[in-house]
Amino acid sequence: MAHLLQMPKSSRKTEEEELTAYTARWLQLADAALSTTEKAQKSLELARQEPERICRDIKRRLDDYAKAGGRRVKNIG
Repeated sequence: MAHLLQMPKSSRKTEEEELTAYTARWLQLADAALSTTEKAQKSLELARQEPERICRDIKRRLDDYAKAGGRRVKNIG
């Protein structure tokens, strides 16, 4: 019964709690956005690396072809 007779919170205390909850929510959103940004950045890095890998592979194959005197080089493995 004592809990029913509690004094109402002061408006300042209520405002502080609302501001704290608001700030916490925005921090969660910022963290989620940063995580998404980091994921996008990793994806872009991988997308950039793939053409580089393909170019290195083509160059290696052309070099092997030239070393073999213009004959086709069989891949082993």
